[in-house]
Amino acid sequence: MVLKIEGLAQLIGSEVEDSYGRSLGTLVSIMSDVNGEVRAVEVKIVDRGLETVAADRIILRDGKLLVIPDWKYEALKVIEALDRAYRRRRALETMSASDIPGDVVEDLKRGLSEEIKSLKIKAEEVKRIIKDRIAAIEDESIQVARAIVSIQVLYFSGEVSEKNYTQSINHLRKLREKLIEEKNDAKKTLDKLEKTVEAITTPQEPKKQEEKKQAPQAPPQAPITVKVEEG
Repeated sequence: MVLKIEGLAQLIGSEVEDSYGRSLGTLVSIMSDVNGEVRAVEVKIVDRGLETVAADRIILRDGKLLVIPDWKYEALKVIEALDRAYRRRRALETMSASDIPGDVVEDLKRGLSEEIKSLKIKAEEVKRIIKDRIAAIEDESIQVARAIVSIQVLYFSGEVSEKNYTQSINHLRKLREKLIEEKNDAKKTLDKLEKTVEAITTPQEPKKQEEKKQAPQAPPQAPITVKVEEG
């Protein structure tokens, strides 16, 4: 989807979230071509500086600007490319039996094989990135769990007011929910990536024409003689 400057201009100064609904910062600037197509945006990350986000990672949903996590963006790109390569390879195998010169088809196959090889290497890199993110989420989840236990101890011991406890626990529980959501999405995306790689790696067996089995004919029956008795 091509984003236009007209669609984002009114959002300058508004909050930017990731695709799991977590606040990333504030939209402070937009970079676009002379035709108005957005190339990237500048997001102020909670008083820590600016982050440039490419337009391909941006989703405009319900009047909000959402940013796809880098690990998911890279995974979806590889999955899409592998799927397209798989379909093109199937098409070339079909064309091999047509009246197109064999050397032309073989040349196309070699070029596609090189592209697939590069994509499989990229897929392995992306798989490592996703696994690292899952591990990081698990570490963050443990940290959140410890913070929840700590604030509960302070509250039940009477050292923190109910108002402060409620504010704290709501933030922590929301953070835990978003971590779980991202972890589940990461696992689902990783599984899809692995299955896509497996599909394009598995050699395609040529379709065998099934031999039509003729139904066994029933053995001929002996003629039946009907004897008519005269009255």
